[in-house]
Amino acid sequence: MFKGKIIDLTQEIYQGMPVYPGHLKTVIWTHLSHEECQRQLGTGFSYETRGIMFCDHGPTHIDAVSHLSRDPKAESIDQLSLAKCITSGICLDVSDIPQKTQFGRKKIEAELAKWNLDIRKGDTVLFYTAQYDRYYGKPEYMTDYPGLDREGTEFIIDQGCVNFGVDSSSPDMWYDKTYPCHTVCAERGITHIENLCNLGQVVGKRFTFIALPLKIRQGTGSPLRAVAILEE
Repeated sequence: MFKGKIIDLTQEIYQGMPVYPGHLKTVIWTHLSHEECQRQLGTGFSYETRGIMFCDHGPTHIDAVSHLSRDPKAESIDQLSLAKCITSGICLDVSDIPQKTQFGRKKIEAELAKWNLDIRKGDTVLFYTAQYDRYYGKPEYMTDYPGLDREGTEFIIDQGCVNFGVDSSSPDMWYDKTYPCHTVCAERGITHIENLCNLGQVVGKRFTFIALPLKIRQGTGSPLRAVAILEE
């Protein structure tokens, strides 16, 4: 029997959901209704199916290195090692960082000390910005979040982090179009996750993190079902 508490860190996928400006909007439709199917089969049995169209960077998702790097050898999402998607994880609280500003190594080290945590080789590091809790469904959700700077990104990677994530639409501050965090990821061949939720439930904890991508051929990213498993 499974033991542990599962925390769902995944946002819903639905028509009209928020997406990063410039990305494809999510569209969902009924492709075949029960009534239509029953008329076609004529047997009394029926089934219903839906069609869905969305960006590979729309809902809770992981970036492939090919999304960030122009290198033709950059890893696409179907080439991503699943060992980077099933890891030990920690979550740090950066919800006190003002919107439209950046945080880095100093803040990360302070939070590690506060919770008596460390970044171990192979870890996923999650950052609780509280952006989802405060602004999801509002225009501010897509533009007014804090960002992880270059030094902070380099620091967590140097400590052994193989994956990281945020409960906002990007780890880079919207107003810094140099994208320092994404740039470091491209340089180091490291991926990250965007649009998580419920991170407040795992702040200051170590847990098992699972976030498996779809196997999209040459995909630049993929939606995920991300969960944290806490030992009971």
